[in-house]
Amino acid sequence: MEYLILSFMGFVAALTPGPDIFYIIRQGLCKGKSASFWAVFGILSGNIIYLSLVALIGGTLGRNLYFQAIVGFFGSLYLFRIAYLIYNDKPTLDTSKTCESINKWGIYKEALFLNLSNPKAMIFFAVVITPFITKSLLGSLIALFVGIALAFILSAYISSKITLKQEWLILINKIASVVFIGFGCILLYEAFKALQKLL
Repeated sequence: MEYLILSFMGFVAALTPGPDIFYIIRQGLCKGKSASFWAVFGILSGNIIYLSLVALIGGTLGRNLYFQAIVGFFGSLYLFRIAYLIYNDKPTLDTSKTCESINKWGIYKEALFLNLSNPKAMIFFAVVITPFITKSLLGSLIALFVGIALAFILSAYISSKITLKQEWLILINKIASVVFIGFGCILLYEAFKALQKLL
């Protein structure tokens, strides 16, 4: 039962609005299934790194104020960069959504760094999830990962099946850039809060 609860918590947490899910959906809507699944692979790779850190150090890194300040600061800069790139991107309407021209490795790396630049993920794994892990650490982390992976895969699949007009794709890019700026500001604020606690 504990594993099912952890899996469900991971599923719901992954679907809540945040940079990861928004990036996956945007890739699916604008570039199709291949792009959205490469984004999923990148984000899940970041989650594997974070879950490995939780397994190795028992969640203390996520509570470390130096870690929160450094990752929050650089994470916000990265989110501002993503917002700038998305805002200036000129999406083309690809009704077939075949992704021959898509840089899959670029999407993977961007998604990985997007996930790793978000200290909220590490804090979620280290602080929120750790108390629920009582039986096997490995089993708990696998159950959590399965829930997260299912949510991201489902989002990638559904968003890649939706076809939009060119004007909507441009609007999605503008909204996405504003959302990423918002997340970047939140991360920067959290970094300054952590820094204030250190001083």
